[in-house]
Amino acid sequence: MKISRPGLPQPSASKPSGVGPSKRGDFAAKLDKARSKPAAAPRARSASATSVSDIASDLRAARITPQVAIDKVIDRIVARQLGIHASPAAKEKIGAALRERLADDPLLAAKVRTLSEEI
Repeated sequence: MKISRPGLPQPSASKPSGVGPSKRGDFAAKLDKARSKPAAAPRARSASATSVSDIASDLRAARITPQVAIDKVIDRIVARQLGIHASPAAKEKIGAALRERLADDPLLAAKVRTLSEEI
């Protein structure tokens, strides 16, 4: 004897709409179509986004040193993340923390040394 619990839906004999071989085929076709498309290039960020291309070109042209470039990048990151209403003390604190992490992390420190050697 089967006992059913009150309040639980009972399975129906009919299939839910939208399920079946034709819908599965449509989904598989969509997946195949998506896989066949080449990966889209990342969208360009708006002008307000943090851009360092000008710093990179100054660095390549030897107009600035690698340390000045790093300082400029950190300053832009801090300004972008904290916004214009942040206090100078907060900006300085976050910038100092980023500089400390950059110096303490062996991988990042090695990248900075490589950057300094290439120029």
